[in-house]
Amino acid sequence: MAEQPVIRTWEEYKQWVSKLVERKQDYYYRGQMDVRWKLQTTFHREVLTLKFTIQDYLTHIIPEVHYHISAWQNEIIDLQKPDEFGAFLALLRHHGFPTPLLDWTLSPYIAAYFAFRDINDRNPQCDHVRISIFDYQSWLTSFEQILDLRDPKQYISVFRPYAKYNSRIIPQRGTYTVTNVSDMAAYIQQRSSELKKIFLREVTLPVTERTKVMRELNLVGLNEMSLFPGLDGICRTMREQFFSQDQVGLTPTQLKELLDLLRTKTQPKGLIPEK
Repeated sequence: MAEQPVIRTWEEYKQWVSKLVERKQDYYYRGQMDVRWKLQTTFHREVLTLKFTIQDYLTHIIPEVHYHISAWQNEIIDLQKPDEFGAFLALLRHHGFPTPLLDWTLSPYIAAYFAFRDINDRNPQCDHVRISIFDYQSWLTSFEQILDLRDPKQYISVFRPYAKYNSRIIPQRGTYTVTNVSDMAAYIQQRSSELKKIFLREVTLPVTERTKVMRELNLVGLNEMSLFPGLDGICRTMREQFFSQDQVGLTPTQLKELLDLLRTKTQPKGLIPEK
């Protein structure tokens, strides 16, 4: 992936996406609410504080989860078949259970939606959101694609399961990577340095643009109703439409700067030591 101009605003991001369309370039995209978050699977986030291995996960945990999910699906999912097993893990990932899958989307706009989606527009939790852009096609041709979760070699593999059991993958244009690496961005950067190729780009956008971004995306049909069909999606879309703020509140950095300024103005002069 060639170097791109620095992107700092929503308008610049849209202009950059337009150029991608002209060049017919496809990437994986992932939106995250906070730039401080690692590019990390839910499985690796959890095992940092728990004492079990991927072998324990596959041998003991997954069979137990499989037992209960199969009852709900009213059919037995054959985990011995790679396609079924992959679809099963994707189903778990979409419903909040930790897996070694990291979800991406083929749409730069859906990634932006997920980046801004959970920002509290009254009291934002952070200053910037992040959109990661992964050149998966170059990665595919550069590295062995390991899909055996027990393989001890470090790997990040491109993985697109069937949408069986999980129709939401289709409207979200969902796809995945599977990995045994905890810090994916660091690992990708390491391999980039070795091959002198850019595989991963990260764009940060200010949370103060949330109102504009969410309203524009809604106008083109990107909202909870389209991405999460059902009653929950309808209610969350209506909540966004009628209860979102016209202007995002102060970010943590803005609030700190304001408080520092107020302290400076209100501090008695006699208490300020002479230089």
